Amino acid sequence: MGTKTDRAVFTVTGITLLTFLIASRVGNIWILYPNVLIAVVLFIYCIRKIDEDASLLLSSSVFGLAVTLTYVPMDWLFSRKAHLIFYLRPDFLANVTTPIGIILSWLVFATLAAYCYQRLVMVFRARFTDEAHGSRVSFMGIGVLAAGVTGISAALGSIIVYGLGAGRLWEWNAVQVDRMPQIATVPAFVPVSFLFTFLLCPYFFGVTGKAEVTTGIRRGQHAGVAGIRCGIFMGAFQFFSFLLFYVWK
Repeated sequence: MGTKTDRAVFTVTGITLLTFLIASRVGNIWILYPNVLIAVVLFIYCIRKIDEDASLLLSSSVFGLAVTLTYVPMDWLFSRKAHLIFYLRPDFLANVTTPIGIILSWLVFATLAAYCYQRLVMVFRARFTDEAHGSRVSFMGIGVLAAGVTGISAALGSIIVYGLGAGRLWEWNAVQVDRMPQIATVPAFVPVSFLFTFLLCPYFFGVTGKAEVTTGIRRGQHAGVAGIRCGIFMGAFQFFSFLLFYVWK
């Protein structure tokens, strides 16, 4: 049975997809702001309420903020220097950086992904553990399983969201690199980077129990540090993937 926080996260996910669908039709970045406001209000409400997984939402929000602040300079390189992506609609800081509405939406996305991973770890631990035999799956195995589901969800979500915004909010491959494989108008390395990035969630967040000894990964990594690691890896992976296509064009 899902908790109130789970239901709030599902609600934000659905409204976010609906918002980007509307934005893709009208081509207006300002439509993204009501969605961010709804997400912030629901998240703050859940964090203030007494709920067994409210602490996960708080740490996920810290993770999302760290990822966003780390990734923004890299996106500036993609758009202003490499010209990989061109934003078609200005915001407060026109022609200076990524539109603020999109940056705030990234914060929501990263928070949702982090919550998904941490919540799945809790669910899988309860599912694969019994009082008689203990855990039937290793701590690391549970983390990898949760990361796999999160990575696939993030990859599919990136195809949907970036595909919806293409042609209205942004334009991919503004430098016209030849032979760049695409999935639904989105460069293939984008969902691939999301997939591989969130497959590393056990490394970003750390593991607990025996897995700490066998893997050498630090236990209970701070959410802010995890977010910085995630943002750096995701940006670097996307940038070097793009360079491969650019060199071989």
